[in-house]
Amino acid sequence: MIIIYGTRRGGKIDERDGQYALTRFAHVYYLPLFPVGSVWMTGSETGHQAKLSGRSVLAGYARTWGPLAGIGLLFAGATGIVAGVGLLALTAFTFTWHGLRTPSAKRRSDLNLLSFGTRCDPSMMPRELVDALRPEVEARWAELSGGATPSDVARFGTDDVARASAAYAVLRLTAIDLPRSQRAEAEADAARIVDNIRELGDGTGGPYRTAAHGDGAAHDEP
Repeated sequence: MIIIYGTRRGGKIDERDGQYALTRFAHVYYLPLFPVGSVWMTGSETGHQAKLSGRSVLAGYARTWGPLAGIGLLFAGATGIVAGVGLLALTAFTFTWHGLRTPSAKRRSDLNLLSFGTRCDPSMMPRELVDALRPEVEARWAELSGGATPSDVARFGTDDVARASAAYAVLRLTAIDLPRSQRAEAEADAARIVDNIRELGDGTGGPYRTAAHGDGAAHDEP
């Protein structure tokens, strides 16, 4: 008897313009057993490592085990029917995570691309990528700041998309290492820039940083 096992990618979430998160699972007969790690795809065959995404993991399980377990529970009496319907509903709900839905989430994704060269949110970036991006982000801000702070840009606005993206990038990367209260303030300032960027354009003119962080081929799976 041949046992099919290995790793495969699933749990696609947060897609916008060909970029999205996936999780690699150990599997038997293509059914996920446990997550090995998440990856952010920047193209059909390229991507970079990302922190393990709970939503991607849940989506990967729900979209494979969910239909099997949900349908099975429908034949297990009244309690099973309720549980089965609930599980099938959860499975269906995870498909709403396939792509970004709100204008704010799309603007944030566009600003991530403009600021970092990837649509991956900084909260999902591994430490190695954050550390690699930080010197470049800080150098760009030094060129464009004009003596202001990133928070000044958030509070008073700017008519320069490049300056807005540089301020946003500094705030997002700085927030990662701040204590919780200060982190919330920095993230709130970054959110103000996301809201204000709609007055300047959607940031799709191309990132100032275009180098991809490849980690090998990957395929789009459910």
